[in-house]
Amino acid sequence: MKIMVIDDEPIVPQALRALIPWEEHGFTWLPPADNGDEALELIERDKPDLLLLDCRMPGKTGLELLQEIHARELPVKSIILSGHDEFTYAQQALKLGALDYLLKPPDLDQLLNVVLSIQQQWKDEQKLKSQLKDHLPLIRFRFLTSLLEGACFNDDLFVEKTEFLHIPLRIGPVYLAIIELDEDPDFPKNYSYEDQQLMNFAVMNIAEETLAAWPDKFLICPEHNRFILQANVTPSQKAQFREDLCRLVSNLREALHYMVMIGVSMQGMSLNTEGKHLYQSARTALEYKYYTGQNQVVFVEDLEWENTVSPNQKFPASTPVDEALQLALKVGNPDQLTRWLEDFIQHLKSRDYPVQVTKSIALQHMVAAADSLMGMHPKLALDELLPAGQITMFFETSTLEQLVEEMRRYLDVLLRRTLDFRKVGKNAIVEKTKRFIEDNFREYVTLETAAQAVYLSPVYLSFLFKQVQGINLSDYLTEIRLAEARRLLAETSLKTYEVALRSGYQDEKYFCRLFKKRTGLTPTEYRNRQN
Repeated sequence: MKIMVIDDEPIVPQALRALIPWEEHGFTWLPPADNGDEALELIERDKPDLLLLDCRMPGKTGLELLQEIHARELPVKSIILSGHDEFTYAQQALKLGALDYLLKPPDLDQLLNVVLSIQQQWKDEQKLKSQLKDHLPLIRFRFLTSLLEGACFNDDLFVEKTEFLHIPLRIGPVYLAIIELDEDPDFPKNYSYEDQQLMNFAVMNIAEETLAAWPDKFLICPEHNRFILQANVTPSQKAQFREDLCRLVSNLREALHYMVMIGVSMQGMSLNTEGKHLYQSARTALEYKYYTGQNQVVFVEDLEWENTVSPNQKFPASTPVDEALQLALKVGNPDQLTRWLEDFIQHLKSRDYPVQVTKSIALQHMVAAADSLMGMHPKLALDELLPAGQITMFFETSTLEQLVEEMRRYLDVLLRRTLDFRKVGKNAIVEKTKRFIEDNFREYVTLETAAQAVYLSPVYLSFLFKQVQGINLSDYLTEIRLAEARRLLAETSLKTYEVALRSGYQDEKYFCRLFKKRTGLTPTEYRNRQN
């Protein structure tokens, strides 16, 4: 602990230095100061932990010096040494943060006991600060994940906690984004646990650098290859935020060779009260990789049908299983629906419910599934989606396997109905998109240029195309180009690079690698086999 004496009488620091063995008690003696102005310079330079200062000095007094220290929020403790036994001085000094008020000349044993007590207090504080520093990442993580799980804080408490934990988030408009990394089949990875931690660190660094223009943000990693970004973004900044997230996808792809998907929530008014709702919203956006393919940024606000649902509508507050069921139907993902059913049956088996209870629980979930469809299409009625005959069929099953199969058939019906509703009136848009691709595949065609041709947003066009065609738009473009390449190889004597160019590929090496991956043959092998 570093100690400094501030007194306009030179004899005071000299005597204290000589009469008390400071070093033996763990103190470091700093050069003294003889006035308040000089003391401020030395405090800024030497950073003492404890001051022994005179109350009255020429120029800046001891009390004025304490006021300045308090105003600058300097982390230093103090003891007043005064030749005046005045209650007002002592009262003012204690209000300004002084820990004790001793009269000159001080009793050395008393002074030593006081400074040793302060030293122990200082050591305890340093220990707590060290522990807090060591555990700060975990405390931050738990605080932010509690918001995502539904915890709510009033504005004052939220500001207090974020300032204490040094989390640069504020009250106001906010987006929550889930960043998910999947392995690129062209760059297989077999990382150890240590390698994965380094990879997570690299992702954090790339995100911090790419999103440097957004100071009010924070990123956490709740699970393997999944990151959650929270950022304060005003409505006027949304376009720039989207652009920077797209750059983040490109930077992660280029630097780490991962497939990247970012799902972005609706815009909330404040994270401290809407964390869970924003997180669920971002999860919904993330699930649209089923339609858009990887390496995309999807805002829930881009999705037409999401915007038609009442903004007050929430996921049912029963179990995570219910949320997964509704999400699978809303997105229209058969694989996710199958996973939900498998998890649900495992749940029933693990609880060993009586037969009638099992059937009642199953029926409750089927009602929740029908409610999900009604939420997207308000004109539908429950008795139309779940007629009495269907309910009877659930209760007449004699085994769990029969119940599972009946549930599977019913959910398949709901899923097909969901997809059919969404396809109505949309085939024409997809056919127009296909004609655009077939007419322009030799040129530079992207999801964005195709979307411009049919006057839709890229994300929504990708969603429609996958719904109607069953494949991503990029895969359809690849099929058209490779079909032309196969025709040229079979019917002409064009060189390979010429075939690549006429099929829409500028890079011959990439064309050959893709052709081999899709057909199992190199272009030359394919031509030789055709001839």
